[in-house]
Amino acid sequence: MRPFAHRTACTTAGQAGGLALALLAAAACSPSEQAAEAPAPPPSAGLPELEMTLAPGGLDTPPHIDVTLEISGLEVAAGEAFLQSPAVFAGVDAVPYGEDGVAGLTVTDAGGAVPLTRADDEPDPSNFLYWRHWQAGRDLSGPVTVSYRAPIDLVIPELGSGPPFDLRAGEGVVSGAGNTFLVVPETPQPFRVSIAWDLGEMANGSIGVSSFGRGEVVTPGPASRLVTAYYMAGPVGRYPAEGEAHGFSAYWVGDPPFDPQSVMPWAEEVYDAQIEFFGIEDPDPYVFFARGNPYPGGGGAGLINSFMLSYPEDTADLDGISVTIAHEMSHKWVGGVSGRPGATSWFSEGANVFYTRRVPLQAGLMTPEQYIADVNDHAVRYYTNAINDLPNEDIPGLFWSDTRVRTLPYDRGSMYFAGVHARVREASGGERGMDDLFFELDARRQAGETVTAETWADIVAAELGEEARERFEAMMAGALQVPPSSAFGPCFERVESESEVFELGFDAASLASPERIVSGLVDGSRAQAAGLRNGDHIVEPVALEAVQSDAGRTLALAVQRGEETTTVEYRPRGETVTVYTWKRVDGVSDAQCPY
Repeated sequence: MRPFAHRTACTTAGQAGGLALALLAAAACSPSEQAAEAPAPPPSAGLPELEMTLAPGGLDTPPHIDVTLEISGLEVAAGEAFLQSPAVFAGVDAVPYGEDGVAGLTVTDAGGAVPLTRADDEPDPSNFLYWRHWQAGRDLSGPVTVSYRAPIDLVIPELGSGPPFDLRAGEGVVSGAGNTFLVVPETPQPFRVSIAWDLGEMANGSIGVSSFGRGEVVTPGPASRLVTAYYMAGPVGRYPAEGEAHGFSAYWVGDPPFDPQSVMPWAEEVYDAQIEFFGIEDPDPYVFFARGNPYPGGGGAGLINSFMLSYPEDTADLDGISVTIAHEMSHKWVGGVSGRPGATSWFSEGANVFYTRRVPLQAGLMTPEQYIADVNDHAVRYYTNAINDLPNEDIPGLFWSDTRVRTLPYDRGSMYFAGVHARVREASGGERGMDDLFFELDARRQAGETVTAETWADIVAAELGEEARERFEAMMAGALQVPPSSAFGPCFERVESESEVFELGFDAASLASPERIVSGLVDGSRAQAAGLRNGDHIVEPVALEAVQSDAGRTLALAVQRGEETTTVEYRPRGETVTVYTWKRVDGVSDAQCPY
């Protein structure tokens, strides 16, 4: 099915890719997590100037990026908001300018040096997002120059998870998200923003690229656009080859464990299929960044017109990488709904999982086998999640402290939307489906309406009756979602099996603190049987997503007890539960699978 209206691509902060990422776009563009398309940036003629120069250096010594901002037309009085930078975003620490051991900010104007006063927001206990702010000690006069040095240190996420935002140097390449190192003017005022690179300390053949494009670029809009972007500089791999003109481009570090020359053209085909499906006219250029992780774990995260793919350097799951690519690009078009940050992920992640596989299958870019494998991966993880009845309102406060909570919006939400699709198809005799409801909500969003969970409830109830509203409210309260057997089309039917729930065997919050001290050990658990004890110090951060998703996988913990360090390894599973998956129906051709 096709949308009933075309729309242009978001050209300001865009929709961040995922639950936590929407917060930065919201902070930059609007006071909510809604992914409404913001107005196009104004023409640059006549706007005040904001010129940012990035100069990576010291790659053989302490690596860093020197940042210089040249600002004209900015009026700031003494004591008023002047500069800002995230302090923590989605559990990832930003450079703490002004603290011990880190270079501070230098600001000058026509009157010379400008004194600064820093004030930080109260820390957000959920580790989503809070900011640092600087005020000028006197009125600013004339053009202003802001300069600072961002040190680059390999920071292994304390929680063993988090989006690939961190500023990193490796293989002669510097990469990271602006939300981890940029300080910019704290004003919604639009500028003629320009980005330049000084690559004098980089290897021959190096290039600089950002979410706005390669090399020197101009991107009119608020300064916050810079914070919502990715940056990469060095001798990177690239697609397409030099001289080719594409709206889609890709850049990567080193030699990935997949073939970029086949994966990147496929990703561009998926991007084109998404543009066609979602009815996008005049899309902005889109940039795909990729880099390996020197620590366990991987995934992807999107910012403005771009996303960063991260992967374990020894990864062999190429199908999983393909799904991640499609998922992060799809976030740009699926968007979200307004509401409490984090509590709207049932839509931003659940609907996105639904369309991540739906669009490539319809375009012939995903096989039915790959499609249903992804369905079943989410299904198994959902039905073996011991807290799959957690109410939606409880998700934000626990999101970064428990992997079971982080995966729940993806799994429960996608099962819910698959059920909606099947019920609409049945009620309409196959004439309508989830697409029609999605595009109705999207049309309201494009028209400037604030769309919320209640908006969706009204739409689905108008389609299927008040029972559908009750079913939605039950899902939000934690009711188990079991889509009809027909939910994924005539090629597949639902089957039941048994599997063991994911059970860590101790309090998951133990892994969310920097100390990682084991507490809440469960009597009779496999963790206890393997030798784990309350008070043990888990030496290294732990990425649990892959273990949670594979019932046969073991978990190895490096544990220090007193002066002794040992490894405790076990399979973190508990009671047996019923699992619903889908299998291929004999005699149904591939052509009938898109549904």
